Amino acid sequence: MKIKEFLLKYKHAAYLIYYPIVVLWFKSLEMRNVSVTNWIWAPIDYKIPFVAVFVVPYMLWFAFMAVSIAFLGFRDKPEYFKLLTSIYIGMTICCIIYFLYPHGQPLREPLTGNEKSVFDWLVANVIYANDTPTNCAPSIHVANSIFTTIALQRSKAIKKYKLLLIGAHLLNLLIIASTMFIKQHSVIDAILGVALAAVVYLLVYAIDWRGQYESFLERRAKRKSMQTA
Repeated sequence: MKIKEFLLKYKHAAYLIYYPIVVLWFKSLEMRNVSVTNWIWAPIDYKIPFVAVFVVPYMLWFAFMAVSIAFLGFRDKPEYFKLLTSIYIGMTICCIIYFLYPHGQPLREPLTGNEKSVFDWLVANVIYANDTPTNCAPSIHVANSIFTTIALQRSKAIKKYKLLLIGAHLLNLLIIASTMFIKQHSVIDAILGVALAAVVYLLVYAIDWRGQYESFLERRAKRKSMQTA
């Protein structure tokens, strides 16, 4: 396939343009010099142990999303658009909340960065060092993981890969759990992430926006015909 043909066939990749924008928006909120006085946590958070090995599914989230978006972009364009739309709506809502209500969580494990355990080292030097314990609720990690799993579940292109689909669901659960087990998020953050995913699901999948718009046009046309009659 020639380059021009390839670009024309996959021109829908241009829909990715908002992703770096919303990520930069999130990063700018992370770097804001705002004194956090609003702390989000629940008593149950202190009963959940710190389990460093959960850093593995937490980090796999990045590959999970990237591979899923690429797969759907090549194999299932409708679900590709719906997945990105869900991610965009969810992350935009989160960034607005983070801007209006700066907050953080006080749950992080006191790691030094010199830990001998590879998992402890990854938590300290990869996660904690590059992501502040602020702007946590709702959890983008949780919401985007759910959006991705929903898109894969709905996609006809992956139906025959049953083991991959089962793996996606298991990874989704591990990712959600990981946010709490490595003390990156409170239980409240995770619950709000699930709630956000439910709301966005209704907006993207449950409501027939085209049908609603066509119905609106029909009603408006009828009103105009009645007024001119």
